Amino acid sequence: MKIDTRNLMVTLQGAIKFRVYLIYGENSGLVRERANLLVKKITGSTDDPFQVCVLDKESHERLTEEATALSLMGGQRAVWVREATDTLAKSVEVFCALYPTDDIDPSRFDSIVIIEAGSLSPRSPLRILAEKHPLIAALPCYAETGRSLEETLRGLFGKKRIAVEAFRYLLAISGTDRALIRNEVEKLLLYVGADPEITLTHVQQAIGDGAEYSVEDVVYAVMSGQPVMVDKALTKAIKEGVNMIALTRSLLQHTDRLLQARFLFEDGMPAKVAISKLSPPVFFKRTDGFLKALDSWNSQSLYALLRYIQKLEFLCKQTATPAEVLCQHFLLTIAQHVKEKKSHLDESKLFSNL
Repeated sequence: MKIDTRNLMVTLQGAIKFRVYLIYGENSGLVRERANLLVKKITGSTDDPFQVCVLDKESHERLTEEATALSLMGGQRAVWVREATDTLAKSVEVFCALYPTDDIDPSRFDSIVIIEAGSLSPRSPLRILAEKHPLIAALPCYAETGRSLEETLRGLFGKKRIAVEAFRYLLAISGTDRALIRNEVEKLLLYVGADPEITLTHVQQAIGDGAEYSVEDVVYAVMSGQPVMVDKALTKAIKEGVNMIALTRSLLQHTDRLLQARFLFEDGMPAKVAISKLSPPVFFKRTDGFLKALDSWNSQSLYALLRYIQKLEFLCKQTATPAEVLCQHFLLTIAQHVKEKKSHLDESKLFSNL
């Protein structure tokens, strides 16, 4: 069953109602966090060898065997499947076929299967099965931005106070993956110690230098017309395992922020004043790059680029061409366009490698 994003937390925090939970998406940290939450809900622990069975990629073939085994200690077991891909779809279907769907009684579930997967396209057999089957809950985990990212950060700080300017600065330099965000916040809290409030100085000294992710390097190099830097930064990002969908969404968000600033600039506001109006603010070390990009684009071309980035994300999910290949060509073409100071984006060139 496809779970609407508005009902995700209700599904996770409420009673167990499904025999299988498929948790997937480019936000690997959030995928792992939600899987942990479910396993603890079922068994009370994530490391009880009698109640929790972890199946990594090399042991996926044991899914049906483990999922149908009874607990030696009584109660429900959790079968925790990691690194799942579409090759697991048939095994999940076979397992679910063992149980009736016309009279679902969660109290009779002996084992609950929690499956972690990466980004799954709408055509993914595993995702299609999960979204349609009444015994399976499909829970997407997307990159966190905007209000979602704000709520995540506030939740991680708990009752610890943080100054407004420090919070805005942290929003500006945070990545989109829950695991990375949690690591940075934990480092910050350790640095702050018993101080009553987290200040801007705390954030800058604790994580200011370490939060410049390769994704941001790629995005800024693209929009300011540096193809050589794009190639180097993108190669680094791919080696670090950066998801291409997350990269396209970062580019989309950055383009939208440039468009907001460009509107103000075209209305007569000085460029530096225009970018100071953005929320969250531009990271001070990125100001020059942002100003350069602002000077290279007008509102009309940024509007067009927003549409093309959305098309790129769709193609990354729908075509047989590897997402890395599509993104590399698209990003290098954009960077070259800026470098050559061309006024019109040629859509056919952006997607000529299809």
